Amino acid sequence: MSSELEKRASDAEREQVVVRLRDASAEGRLTLEELADRTALAYRAQSHGELAPLTEDLPAAAAPISRRKPVRWMVVVIGEVQRRGRWRIAGHTNVVMGIGDCELDLRRAELDGEEVTITVTQLIGDTTIVVPHNVDVELSGLLLIGGKSDRGSEEDIAPSAPRVRIRVFGLIGELTVVRR
Repeated sequence: MSSELEKRASDAEREQVVVRLRDASAEGRLTLEELADRTALAYRAQSHGELAPLTEDLPAAAAPISRRKPVRWMVVVIGEVQRRGRWRIAGHTNVVMGIGDCELDLRRAELDGEEVTITVTQLIGDTTIVVPHNVDVELSGLLLIGGKSDRGSEEDIAPSAPRVRIRVFGLIGELTVVRR
Protein backbone atom coordinates (compact mmCIF):
# COMPACT_ATOMS: atom_id res chain seq x y z
CA MET A 1 0.00 0.00 0.00
CA SER A 2 1.07 3.58 -0.63
CA SER A 3 2.00 5.81 2.23
CA GLU A 4 -0.06 8.96 2.85
CA LEU A 5 2.63 11.16 1.26
CA GLU A 6 2.53 9.19 -2.01
CA LYS A 7 -1.23 9.66 -2.50
CA ARG A 8 -2.28 11.99 -5.30
CA ALA A 9 -3.30 15.51 -4.27
CA SER A 10 -6.70 16.88 -5.26
CA ASP A 11 -7.48 20.38 -6.53
CA ALA A 12 -9.22 21.11 -3.20
CA GLU A 13 -6.13 20.04 -1.23
CA ARG A 14 -3.89 22.24 -3.39
CA GLU A 15 -6.25 25.17 -2.83
CA GLN A 16 -6.22 24.60 0.97
CA VAL A 17 -2.42 24.87 0.94
CA VAL A 18 -2.57 28.09 -1.12
CA VAL A 19 -5.08 29.60 1.35
CA ARG A 20 -2.77 28.72 4.26
CA LEU A 21 0.17 30.30 2.43
CA ARG A 22 -1.81 33.52 1.83
CA ASP A 23 -2.79 33.60 5.51
CA ALA A 24 0.86 33.12 6.50
CA SER A 25 1.85 36.02 4.25
CA ALA A 26 -0.84 38.24 5.80
CA GLU A 27 0.51 37.25 9.24
CA GLY A 28 3.98 38.44 8.20
CA ARG A 29 5.48 34.94 8.07
CA LEU A 30 6.17 34.84 4.30
CA THR A 31 7.49 37.50 1.94
CA LEU A 32 5.86 38.17 -1.42
CA GLU A 33 8.60 36.19 -3.14
CA GLU A 34 8.16 33.20 -0.79
CA LEU A 35 4.38 33.34 -1.25
CA ALA A 36 4.68 33.45 -5.04
CA ASP A 37 7.21 30.61 -5.18
CA ARG A 38 5.28 28.34 -2.82
CA THR A 39 1.95 29.08 -4.54
CA ALA A 40 3.43 28.05 -7.90
CA LEU A 41 4.79 24.83 -6.34
CA ALA A 42 1.42 24.08 -4.72
CA TYR A 43 -0.41 24.28 -8.05
CA ARG A 44 2.15 21.97 -9.69
CA ALA A 45 2.12 19.44 -6.83
CA GLN A 46 0.91 15.96 -7.79
CA SER A 47 1.11 14.26 -4.37
CA HIS A 48 0.65 14.93 -0.67
CA GLY A 49 4.43 14.53 -0.38
CA GLU A 50 4.94 17.55 -2.64
CA LEU A 51 2.37 19.66 -0.75
CA ALA A 52 3.53 18.89 2.80
CA PRO A 53 6.89 20.75 2.71
CA LEU A 54 5.20 23.96 1.54
CA THR A 55 3.57 24.58 4.94
CA GLU A 56 5.59 22.42 7.34
CA ASP A 57 7.63 25.40 8.62
CA LEU A 58 4.43 27.37 9.37
CA PRO A 59 2.51 27.11 12.63
CA ALA A 60 -1.14 26.11 12.59
CA ALA A 61 -3.36 29.00 11.55
CA ALA A 62 -3.53 31.45 14.42
CA ALA A 63 -4.13 35.07 15.20
CA PRO A 64 -1.51 37.30 13.58
CA ILE A 65 1.55 37.98 15.68
CA SER A 66 2.98 41.44 16.27
CA ARG A 67 4.42 42.71 12.98
CA ARG A 68 5.78 45.71 11.17
CA LYS A 69 3.46 48.62 10.48
CA PRO A 70 2.37 48.60 6.81
CA VAL A 71 3.76 51.38 4.61
CA ARG A 72 0.86 53.36 3.13
CA TRP A 73 2.53 56.58 1.93
CA MET A 74 5.93 57.49 0.51
CA VAL A 75 6.31 61.19 -0.32
CA VAL A 76 9.24 63.23 -1.62
CA VAL A 77 9.24 66.71 -3.20
CA ILE A 78 12.74 66.50 -4.73
CA GLY A 79 14.81 63.38 -4.20
CA GLU A 80 14.54 59.63 -4.13
CA VAL A 81 12.10 57.06 -2.71
CA GLN A 82 13.64 53.66 -2.07
CA ARG A 83 12.40 50.53 -0.23
CA ARG A 84 14.34 47.28 -0.16
CA GLY A 85 14.72 44.26 2.06
CA ARG A 86 12.00 43.05 4.39
CA TRP A 87 9.18 45.58 4.80
CA ARG A 88 5.39 45.46 4.99
CA ILE A 89 3.39 47.05 2.18
CA ALA A 90 -0.23 48.09 2.77
CA GLY A 91 -3.04 46.86 0.55
CA HIS A 92 -3.24 50.36 -0.94
CA THR A 93 0.07 52.22 -1.05
CA ASN A 94 0.69 55.68 -2.51
CA VAL A 95 3.99 57.06 -3.81
CA VAL A 96 3.98 60.82 -4.45
CA MET A 97 7.02 62.49 -6.05
CA GLY A 98 7.65 65.95 -7.37
CA ILE A 99 11.01 65.48 -9.07
CA GLY A 100 12.96 62.33 -8.43
CA ASP A 101 13.26 58.60 -8.81
CA CYS A 102 11.62 55.69 -7.03
CA GLU A 103 12.76 52.11 -6.54
CA LEU A 104 10.53 49.60 -4.74
CA ASP A 105 11.79 46.04 -4.32
CA LEU A 106 8.85 43.79 -3.40
CA ARG A 107 10.71 40.46 -3.39
CA ARG A 108 11.08 40.40 0.41
CA ALA A 109 8.06 42.60 1.16
CA GLU A 110 5.23 41.28 3.32
CA LEU A 111 1.75 41.79 1.87
CA ASP A 112 -0.97 43.30 4.02
CA GLY A 113 -3.66 41.22 2.29
CA GLU A 114 -4.06 39.01 -0.78
CA GLU A 115 -3.21 41.72 -3.26
CA VAL A 116 -1.54 45.12 -3.31
CA THR A 117 -2.35 48.29 -5.24
CA ILE A 118 0.46 50.80 -5.66
CA THR A 119 -0.43 54.24 -7.02
CA VAL A 120 2.53 56.31 -8.21
CA THR A 121 1.98 60.03 -8.83
CA GLN A 122 5.02 61.85 -10.20
CA LEU A 123 5.76 65.09 -12.01
CA ILE A 124 9.20 64.20 -13.38
CA GLY A 125 11.03 60.98 -12.63
CA ASP A 126 11.52 57.30 -13.16
CA THR A 127 10.07 54.45 -11.10
CA THR A 128 11.33 50.87 -10.97
CA ILE A 129 9.34 48.17 -9.18
CA VAL A 130 11.00 44.77 -8.71
CA VAL A 131 8.71 41.76 -8.21
CA PRO A 132 9.28 37.99 -7.99
CA HIS A 133 9.05 36.28 -11.40
CA ASN A 134 5.75 34.46 -10.71
CA VAL A 135 3.64 37.35 -9.40
CA ASP A 136 0.67 38.60 -11.42
CA VAL A 137 1.24 42.28 -12.26
CA GLU A 138 -1.47 44.58 -13.61
CA LEU A 139 0.02 47.83 -14.97
CA SER A 140 -2.12 50.86 -15.81
CA GLY A 141 -2.14 54.65 -15.75
CA LEU A 142 -0.87 57.55 -17.84
CA LEU A 143 2.47 59.24 -18.41
CA LEU A 144 2.22 62.20 -20.78
CA ILE A 145 5.85 61.94 -21.92
CA GLY A 146 7.49 58.57 -21.29
CA GLY A 147 6.16 55.09 -20.92
CA LYS A 148 5.36 51.97 -18.91
CA SER A 149 6.94 48.57 -19.33
CA ASP A 150 6.75 45.13 -17.71
CA ARG A 151 10.01 43.23 -18.22
CA GLY A 152 10.30 39.53 -17.63
CA SER A 153 8.45 36.29 -18.03
CA GLU A 154 4.86 35.68 -17.00
CA GLU A 155 4.81 32.01 -18.02
CA ASP A 156 4.90 30.56 -14.48
CA ILE A 157 2.01 32.60 -13.11
CA ALA A 158 -0.70 30.48 -11.47
CA PRO A 159 -4.35 31.58 -11.70
CA SER A 160 -4.45 32.64 -8.04
CA ALA A 161 -0.86 33.92 -7.76
CA PRO A 162 -0.31 37.01 -5.62
CA ARG A 163 -1.38 40.13 -7.53
CA VAL A 164 0.25 43.54 -7.57
CA ARG A 165 -1.71 46.33 -9.26
CA ILE A 166 0.43 49.30 -10.27
CA ARG A 167 -1.12 52.58 -11.38
CA VAL A 168 1.05 55.50 -12.51
CA PHE A 169 0.11 59.10 -13.24
CA GLY A 170 2.72 61.65 -14.27
CA LEU A 171 4.03 64.23 -16.68
CA ILE A 172 7.51 63.03 -17.68
CA GLY A 173 9.08 59.71 -16.79
CA GLU A 174 9.23 55.97 -17.07
CA LEU A 175 7.70 53.21 -14.97
CA THR A 176 9.40 49.83 -15.27
CA VAL A 177 8.36 46.54 -13.67
CA VAL A 178 11.30 44.14 -13.43
CA ARG A 179 10.78 40.43 -12.65
CA ARG A 180 13.63 38.66 -10.85
